[in-house]
Amino acid sequence: MPFTLSHAVAVLPGLHRNGTARGPLVASALVAGSFAPDMTYFAATAFPGAMTLGDITHSPVGIVTADVLIAAALVGLWLIVREPLVVLLPARWRGRVYGLVRGRPWRERHPAVLAGWFGLSAVVGATTHVVWDSFTHLDRWGTRMIPVLGDVVGGFPVYLYAQYGGSALALGLLGWFVARALRSAGPGLELPSRVPVPGRRGRLLAAGVIGGCVLAGVAHRVLRWAAYWGWGRIETPLDVIPTACFGAGAGLAVGLVLYGTGARLRGASRTAAGAGLRAASPAPAAETPATGDLEAASETPASGGPEAASETPASGGPEADGEASADPVPTSGAEGRGPRPERSRQGSR
Repeated sequence: MPFTLSHAVAVLPGLHRNGTARGPLVASALVAGSFAPDMTYFAATAFPGAMTLGDITHSPVGIVTADVLIAAALVGLWLIVREPLVVLLPARWRGRVYGLVRGRPWRERHPAVLAGWFGLSAVVGATTHVVWDSFTHLDRWGTRMIPVLGDVVGGFPVYLYAQYGGSALALGLLGWFVARALRSAGPGLELPSRVPVPGRRGRLLAAGVIGGCVLAGVAHRVLRWAAYWGWGRIETPLDVIPTACFGAGAGLAVGLVLYGTGARLRGASRTAAGAGLRAASPAPAAETPATGDLEAASETPASGGPEAASETPASGGPEADGEASADPVPTSGAEGRGPRPERSRQGSR
C-alpha cells in the first residue's frame, strides 16, 4: 500500500476504544508490527540496497524474525517521541490524547511474559500486513489465487484500485476510530513534568524541523528516482506517488526523532538545573536563626530586653497584673505599641 500507516486499521479489532489491547496483547506491538514489513522501503531513502530486503520482511520467515525486531525498534522510537508530540497539542486535548496513546502500564507485567506477548503481538500485526499486500500487489500469492485482480480496468489493474482505494478507506477508518475514542475519553492523564510544554516559538520550531525533514525526504527520494529512470518515465502521478511517500515517511521519522530527542534533553537539563539550585540554596534564616539575630530576638526575646517588657513581662512589673492594668508603663521608643497613657500626655503639657 502506498500509505503504510493505513495498515494499522487491520489491527483495530485487537484494540479497545481506550487504546489498550484486548487480553494480554500489546497495543504498540500490534500497530508497529503492522508497519514493520515496509520499513526497509523507507530505509532505502538512506540505504538504496534496503529495497531488496522487502522480500524478506514480507515472507513467512521474516514475519517471525526480522519484523519482530523492526517492531521493537519502532516501539522504542515511539516511546521517545510520544510525550514530546502530545505537548504540541492544545492544552484541552493533551490529557485525553495522552490517555489514549499511553495505554496500559508495562511495569505491571513480568518482563519475560511481556516479551512473549510483545513478540506475538508484533507477529499478528505483521501477518495482517503481508496478507493484505498479497491481494493488492503484482505477482503475490493473493493476486495469483484471484486472477480477476490482475484484469485491467480503465488503464489500471484491479489490484491497484484495491491498493489505493484500500489506503484511502483505511485512513478514514483510522480517523473515525481516533475521533470516537477521544469523544468517549475522560479527562485523561497528566503528562510527566519532565517533558516541557513549548511556547509558540517552540511549536513553530518543532513544525519547522519535522516539516523540513519531510520535504527533504520527498525531494531526495524523487530526485534520485528521476536520475535513475528519467522524468519521461512518469506517465501518471501513480508512477511516483509510492516513491514520494517512502521519502516523506523517512523524513518524518528523522524529524520526529530529532524533535523528540531534543525536547527530552531540554527537559532533562531543566530538571537537573532545578535540582542543583535547590541543593545550593541556603536554609531560610527564620528556620535556623543565628544567635543575636534581630528576627530571632523578636520571636524569642532575651530576659530583660526592651521587647520583653511588652510581650513577656518580668515578674512583679506593672504588666504582671494582667493586660487590663490601669497604669501601663510606656516603652521608650517602642513605636506602634498602642496609645500612650493619659498620664504621659498630661505630663508633657
